[in-house]
Amino acid sequence: MQELLQAAFSPPNIVFTVLLLVVMLYWVSVFMGLLDMGSFDVDIDVDMDVDVDVDIDADIDADADVTAGGLAGILHFFNLGKVPFMIIMTFLVLSMWAISILLNHYVGHGSLGFAGLMFIPNLAVSLLITKIVTSPLVPIFKNLDTSEEPVDYIGQVCTLLLSASPNDLGQAEVSVNGSSLLVSVMADQKEIKKGEKALIVQENKEKSYFIVQKLED
Repeated sequence: MQELLQAAFSPPNIVFTVLLLVVMLYWVSVFMGLLDMGSFDVDIDVDMDVDVDVDIDADIDADADVTAGGLAGILHFFNLGKVPFMIIMTFLVLSMWAISILLNHYVGHGSLGFAGLMFIPNLAVSLLITKIVTSPLVPIFKNLDTSEEPVDYIGQVCTLLLSASPNDLGQAEVSVNGSSLLVSVMADQKEIKKGEKALIVQENKEKSYFIVQKLED
């Protein structure tokens, strides 16, 4: 035990040891009722404000959506947003700490240079370990999460941000419970221009867009 403590607080491992102590302090606080388990949860859904004045702005927004979607996809792959943030951090820190202790004991022999060189590989392996360990927890927390209810878009009034026609998809903004949501829409009969209001009457679930009717003035 004394040898493990010496290794844990040696220069190559001290950062991971401090992080592990912080994580342990967090869980002690949770068990004592001082903190809620979801206190440090993060929302990785990216809300993007859209203000389209010219056609080129639509291309910029599309590129930004791809970038944001890619980042969100990476975070979701590692179960962030599916499992509480601090559970993921606990397994990640614990894994990095254990790998650092073993590597520096058997290979690095206390070398700070070796510890720095191994940081990225350590992080990569620990992320995969965390992914594997937390994946069985995803359905458990999904069943426990009752905070989000599905939004019923049918019958909602929306404002067109990009013109829509029976043949071309547009984009519309819907206000639901004080939040502005963006949806892809297609007009049912005639073109609906940007800035005009429409009524959502149907959903095409296969292609993920809504059918809208223009609201006459």
